[in-house]
Amino acid sequence: MVTFIRVDDRLLHGQIICSWVPFTQAQALMVASDEAAADRLVSDIIAACGNRELHVYVKTVRDAVEYAANGPAEERIMLVVGDLRDAMRLYDEGMRFTSINLGNIHHEGRRITPSIIVDTGDEDIMERFEALGVEIEIRDVPRNAPVEYRRR
Repeated sequence: MVTFIRVDDRLLHGQIICSWVPFTQAQALMVASDEAAADRLVSDIIAACGNRELHVYVKTVRDAVEYAANGPAEERIMLVVGDLRDAMRLYDEGMRFTSINLGNIHHEGRRITPSIIVDTGDEDIMERFEALGVEIEIRDVPRNAPVEYRRR
């Protein structure tokens, strides 16, 4: 069961492993990225971050939706995508969620926080998520207070 979804253009790094995984009590970490899944070296490096306590998967966006729907129901999964487009693809392909965490997005555009710089396409997707009732949480690490998203 996917219990937490994060948008992070760095995919997998120390903040996620050391802060978010314990905070979410995840038993598995799934990176949903068509690009990472297609690159054997990148996929192997990401998967190597796993151990007996934390399974790490690298899947395409479509395969992530399939796994979430048909994988072990008792497995607590934290899911990471690299951008808001992939997050919306998860939703459009049938994965329903009520909140999404934005951790690192670095585009040319409006700076919301030092780690969240969004372009107009990102803003359009965030507005669509809000219209769908998906809460947007902007927070880099769990110990920090979330930053409120304000539309452009």
